[in-house]
Amino acid sequence: MPVPPWQVVVDHHATFAAIPSQEGLRAATRTRWNNFTLACDWTATGLSATIEGAIRSGQMAADALMNQSMESR
Repeated sequence: MPVPPWQVVVDHHATFAAIPSQEGLRAATRTRWNNFTLACDWTATGLSATIEGAIRSGQMAADALMNQSMESR
């Protein structure tokens, strides 16, 4: 079977240089609503905006929803 046509696309603007002042701009996982959390690669996870950061963000969002304190309900 022949290999289909393909190409590599490189976008130099897709990678950013993370600086400490950007950390304060990142959204928290928890919101003011008990049943709504944020999860993406840009939330405040302690990791850069990468696949690993997105995975950690999803885990943090699920944990926040599954382990709500009784006071917040």
